[in-house]
Amino acid sequence: MKQTGILLVVILLQLTAFSQNKSFVIKAVDFNTKKNLPYVNVGFEDIQNHKKYYTVTNQNGTAENICQSPCIVTLSMVGYKTLIDTVLPQTNKTFELNEDVFNLNQVVVTATRTKKTLKDAPVITQIISAKDISDRGITNVREVLEQDIPGLEFQRGGFGTDIKMQGLEAKNILILIDGERLAGENGNNIDYSRINPDNIEKIEIVKGASSALYGSQAMGGVINIITKKTRKRIEASISSQWTQKNETNYTTIAPDDPKYIYKDNLDLLNLNLNTSVGFNFNKISGRTDFNAKSYDAYLLYDKKTITKKFTNIDTVIYNAANPLPTGINGYKDYSINQKFNIALSDKIGVKLNGSYYNHNEYDFVPDNVFQKYIDYTYGGQIDYNPSDDLSIIASFHFDQYRKFDFYEKLNEKSLNYRNTFINPKLTASVKVLNKHLITGGGELFSNTLLTDKFSAEALIEKSNLTSIIFVQDDYNLSDKLNFIAGIRTDYHSEFGLHISPKLSAMYKMKHWTFRANYAKGFRSPSLKELYMDWDIAWFTIRGDENLKPETNNYFSASAEFTKSFINTSVTAYYNNLKNKIDGVWKENQTVYQYVNVSNAELSGIEVLAKIKLPLNFILGGAYSFLQDKRPQGDLVSSASPHSGNIKLMYNFLHNKYNLNITLLSTIIGAKDFYVTETIEYRGEKVDGIYPVHFDAYSIWKIAVSQKFMNGLTLTMGVDNIFNYTADIVNFNTSTTPGRRGFVSLKVDIDKLINNSVYNFNN
Repeated sequence: MKQTGILLVVILLQLTAFSQNKSFVIKAVDFNTKKNLPYVNVGFEDIQNHKKYYTVTNQNGTAENICQSPCIVTLSMVGYKTLIDTVLPQTNKTFELNEDVFNLNQVVVTATRTKKTLKDAPVITQIISAKDISDRGITNVREVLEQDIPGLEFQRGGFGTDIKMQGLEAKNILILIDGERLAGENGNNIDYSRINPDNIEKIEIVKGASSALYGSQAMGGVINIITKKTRKRIEASISSQWTQKNETNYTTIAPDDPKYIYKDNLDLLNLNLNTSVGFNFNKISGRTDFNAKSYDAYLLYDKKTITKKFTNIDTVIYNAANPLPTGINGYKDYSINQKFNIALSDKIGVKLNGSYYNHNEYDFVPDNVFQKYIDYTYGGQIDYNPSDDLSIIASFHFDQYRKFDFYEKLNEKSLNYRNTFINPKLTASVKVLNKHLITGGGELFSNTLLTDKFSAEALIEKSNLTSIIFVQDDYNLSDKLNFIAGIRTDYHSEFGLHISPKLSAMYKMKHWTFRANYAKGFRSPSLKELYMDWDIAWFTIRGDENLKPETNNYFSASAEFTKSFINTSVTAYYNNLKNKIDGVWKENQTVYQYVNVSNAELSGIEVLAKIKLPLNFILGGAYSFLQDKRPQGDLVSSASPHSGNIKLMYNFLHNKYNLNITLLSTIIGAKDFYVTETIEYRGEKVDGIYPVHFDAYSIWKIAVSQKFMNGLTLTMGVDNIFNYTADIVNFNTSTTPGRRGFVSLKVDIDKLINNSVYNFNN
């Protein structure tokens, strides 16, 4: 009996020890299929001391329950509605996540500079997710935006790519990365090659005047590109994409030929390489992203003659197809981005970031000179959250973008452009009476430009400084009714004080959401528009120091309908612009002068729709109608009045195999406008006017993305399936080289390792 008693005590002690070492878990499963969901982001917050912990579910959809006392647990995953619940320590619990086909529960920040779910944003906000990008094998941000945003076009501009959105050009559209402006531009456009699609978590697009929150340049809208964060303990991936060459320009050329260098620079492979490494140890996390790519230069030729039937004089001119080609530059570049997040305490967090970018652009001019672009950024942010009702953010951002002429034979570079942004900010948000969220703050924005375009004699530097104060009240009158009112004051060193108000209202009724917005926007003339004096070929581009800022009053109203299988919205807008800045030809077309032209009006309707079909199909589409005329009849922009897109997506998931097929089309409608040209008529120089017509066209793409073993992703597809190319190549036509096939492979190293360990243990 004594031995039996001792044995029972030993067994009891072993069972007690085992129970103390037992791991308790939470589990995430799909609500409909009950299948386990791996890689769900899980956040724990201790209810008593508010300490926060983060983890990710494993291959079996489970994560350790690390609560020491009752916790609030948050589970989030792209494609599913975020779930918030409570969990007790030393318990197992299963959570069922509902599918979020329309991403309405995704959190956005751009529309209000505070966190809101997409369904609660006061302005129709579009989201493009990382999954949308990876499933299509996209390697440049221009393709992402043009395929998804109705009313947005990329055209060939005088110095590269030019963007148009709701009839306004790039200088009126603010593009941000993680909420920060990008220095440097080409023809008012940012350098889109700086943006690495593989490092994009999501893109938030808000159309319409947003100067009340973002100041100058946000007259036409804001595109905020939000980069990825590391959520798992260790993350590592590598990917590569190959696309068919655009053209082979030098087929037979010897290495000792002086022109061989052009073969090296112009006949490049279309390759894109990405690597990323990240870690998250709760108190500290970091991420490093590296991107290298090359792009093949090519030539485009006109295929049609041009007939000019002048309407104001009795003359018709027939021009043969232009024998000279349009060259589309090739390039090689690489970039590296680094981020660190440090939790100093439960209330204070620090973020540090920096980047470096090097880009070589190659044209067809045989002068042994190419353009080199170098950019570097650094910055930081301190988040202070003394209570649940108060948060304070202090940040600093520095961005310097430089351009060089690189002399290949000398192996030397010469600086000809340097643009520097310095932007410190202080923002605070406080909840008042549980109904108001007051957000306000101030910032300084310094813009310095050194260029040889101000004078032919030497590099000259110009600069300006803007001081900003803004405040916004987000007032939730009830669960159904929300008002947002804000105002921003910008004091510009050249143009003085400018005030930008905004007012938004949102009302929900069953399946409907109604929104109405008014905002005043402005844009200060750029340093180039003020001071440029640049002789180029046979004409001069000249600024005007007496220019006035552009302003606009923007009104929009929308209705959104959502049920389990459909989400659709209709938005109507009206945009009244004053003192719009454009270039006009003067002095017998020898001077291109920046001037404030007459007032202008833009209006339109946009329709978005997404429908969940049987058998895992999703059909999406968008349509945009634009009407733009100045009082005297001139067009505000060269954007097409009709445009849209169509997307058909299929998803199949079985165990560790996931198949996604996407068929999509970008549609650009026909457009007509008039061109003025000085010609010889009856012995005199006369300004003749003739109509120009461009046919509608569409570009189709198919992409098939397959995931194996939860760590390998193979994507294949065809761009421009029907091989469309423009008949006449100019600033109003597509510059696509035609049909191109592509293939990419991504390896998520951490997922493969975890999968191997999980299989070994089971």
